[in-house]
Amino acid sequence: MHLLIVTVIFVLIISLLKAIHSSIWIPHRIQRHFQRQGISGPGYRLITGNSTEISRMHIEALSKPISPVDHDILHRTAPFYHRWSRVYGKTFLYWF
Repeated sequence: MHLLIVTVIFVLIISLLKAIHSSIWIPHRIQRHFQRQGISGPGYRLITGNSTEISRMHIEALSKPISPVDHDILHRTAPFYHRWSRVYGKTFLYWF
């Protein structure tokens, strides 16, 4: 019985370490790697990435009317790219 408890605790600790590694350390390392090359972007948010911000921008873009004579639809179809490319440059890093 004692061995079973130790095994379960060991498995839980390993699982926790793997979750921390994949959700905190790897994104931090990727962001640092790209920043060294001069590529920036909106910051990483744990679990959701930038998905909530992208969804909010998309809903906001769909609520505004589009001009029938304007063929520039990037601000409507990919509002996050339209906004972040002006802030961070043509190449930037964002998280899903």
